[in-house]
Amino acid sequence: MESKKLAVIHETQCLLPSQSPEQSFLLPSLVKPTITKPPSNKGKLMLIVNGYSFQLKNFNRNKTVKFWRCTNKSCNVIMHTNLDDEFIQFSATISDHCHLPDPADYEVRDLKRSMKKRAATELVSVKQIAEQEMRKALLTGEALTALPGTNAIGMILHHRRKRIPPLPKSSSFLIPDLYTRDYNNIERFLLHDSDDSKLEVNELGSVRSPGRILVWASDIQLKLLFNSKKLYMDGTFATSPPDFDQVFIIQSILHGT
Repeated sequence: MESKKLAVIHETQCLLPSQSPEQSFLLPSLVKPTITKPPSNKGKLMLIVNGYSFQLKNFNRNKTVKFWRCTNKSCNVIMHTNLDDEFIQFSATISDHCHLPDPADYEVRDLKRSMKKRAATELVSVKQIAEQEMRKALLTGEALTALPGTNAIGMILHHRRKRIPPLPKSSSFLIPDLYTRDYNNIERFLLHDSDDSKLEVNELGSVRSPGRILVWASDIQLKLLFNSKKLYMDGTFATSPPDFDQVFIIQSILHGT
């Protein structure tokens, strides 16, 4: 969904009925917001903008602008950024938050993200992971109050550990849908799988050679690739997965990097 009318929000907007301009919790119109980019607990992209959390919602029709929505379900503020997640402006349709920023929520999200990441990649007990990460986080009093109980955290970590598929024992394995779509589960990400039965015979009628080739890329990445004047390619044998010979990457240049 693409907004037709855009405007930078003003300092006197977003007031609750009993608030004065001095009590407003809106961003000043002439001050560029401070943006940090942590991943969310569900693996989706998030931005923290002056204490408010935004989650990626969609792109414009040309896929040149990202639309971000406040993570508070009762708040409909939409923010627009470029593909580098740099602030453009807020939508003029609804330009005021209906709540105060919640930095404690970000602390809890960051802690849970660290726990889940370790639970998915380490064999350490989930209880030990939770204890170690809580000591390391040095949470504020507000964040400790908002933190779920020990049993709830344990269930979350066990659930995350079960979601990770086991390592395949050969090159013939079924790829879960989770790894065929983008992080929003909207667009394709797996572009090519030579094990697809439709690709067993090539255009010349010959049976394809043995082995398996997998190609991943999002449509946005392909657009950047095709528009880049210079490409970099690299292949590695040392870190390739079991039963595969090589990992090969193609990189394009975006804004000089």
